[in-house]
Amino acid sequence: MSDTTLHKIAAAVGLSISTVSRALKGHPDISVQTRKKVLSAAAKLNYSPNPNTVYNAIRSSHFIALFIPVTPSKYFQDFLHAANQIAENADYSVLVLPLTNNTVSTTAQIKFCKQNKVHGIIICQDPLLPSNPKFKKIKELGVPVIVVGGTLPSAGVHYFKEDIEAVANLVAQKIVEKNKRHILAIFDATPSNRTELILNAFIDKVSALEKNISVAYAANSVEAFSLCTLAVVQKKYDAIFCMNDTLLLGAWQALQATASSMDLFGISETGLPSLLPPTISYAHYSGKQLALDTMQLLKAVMQAKIPATEKPLAISWHQSKA
Repeated sequence: MSDTTLHKIAAAVGLSISTVSRALKGHPDISVQTRKKVLSAAAKLNYSPNPNTVYNAIRSSHFIALFIPVTPSKYFQDFLHAANQIAENADYSVLVLPLTNNTVSTTAQIKFCKQNKVHGIIICQDPLLPSNPKFKKIKELGVPVIVVGGTLPSAGVHYFKEDIEAVANLVAQKIVEKNKRHILAIFDATPSNRTELILNAFIDKVSALEKNISVAYAANSVEAFSLCTLAVVQKKYDAIFCMNDTLLLGAWQALQATASSMDLFGISETGLPSLLPPTISYAHYSGKQLALDTMQLLKAVMQAKIPATEKPLAISWHQSKA
């Protein structure tokens, strides 16, 4: 186990030990910026909680470990806040641990979970990053393990996965329902399996309904802005689809700059469109709903042995009010 202590983390970020402790436990009274700072410092220092120090005073007979990315998206921030509240209402304590690919740190964290006899483990993974190989050992602890997003690190654990085809089909169906006939679909220019899956599912659905679709690629919001600005000038499209938040932002800025009434659709994992005027219709992965689903499953598995399950991430639809 690393000899890094809460004192070292507190000194590194210039915060009190109590604030650092609350940040690592996912308390809702800690701001997103502070939690990010603490998790980042903990990861850099290979932090592993020491049961003989601060945590000895707060140990609970109902203890859940939650691994979360050092820089969590709004999706996982919503998940964290909701999961923490649900756990507290059920008389459980949640310990938030920084998720990294540092195998030494992860080994120490898994050892900590074993020493403190946690009742369950939740692993929130970035879907674009590979799974930490050390997590293959985590099911050996003999406690329920639920993986959220990302890739499945090991067989035999419960898994909430992104259903690419379902979300792509949902957006395509909504576009068609609004009788849009000429669609510009913008996809991430970075080659990835995820991009290919969304593209194929989306195009198959739209084409099957006999609508016209043009495909373009953008690496960032600036390129998406340029593509959409040109689309407005061409006056050949009545709808634009963007596969992620970065592209949605560029498209939205272009339509605002040109005062275009063209409809904008997309897929959001961060909830970014909710921060903008309600002019975007989008499929959204709900962190709060997923936290509820995850905690319900975890409690059920802790009460009775349930075979490993694979469930889709919760998807909600937000309709433009423009």
